[in-house]
Amino acid sequence: MRLLLASLLPFCLLPLAACSSDEVQCTTIAAVSVTVTVVDSTETAVTDAELTYTVNGGAAKPCEQVIENTYDCGVEEAGDFVITATRDMATKTANVTVTSDECHVIGQALTITID
Repeated sequence: MRLLLASLLPFCLLPLAACSSDEVQCTTIAAVSVTVTVVDSTETAVTDAELTYTVNGGAAKPCEQVIENTYDCGVEEAGDFVITATRDMATKTANVTVTSDECHVIGQALTITID
């Protein structure tokens, strides 16, 4: 039963009574580091932006557009993120820190407004 529960939940399970007090059950599901929603100044979905991210000042990597105006930036990456959204000649950046526990990153969500 524990294995079934662990495979269905996207976070760590606390030890059950039959486990030792320091055992943690983690899932194998990878967690997205940052989920970004992109809108314009009227809060209309922006679907044609290009997003990139850096972690701790490293090389820029592309974010993946998952649906309309929602992008995933990083998978199981923790650190200080700088997200850059570009649309036509406009560019906006946002900063967010992603931490992790003993199993996965603690995903963050943010909204970027760009015209």
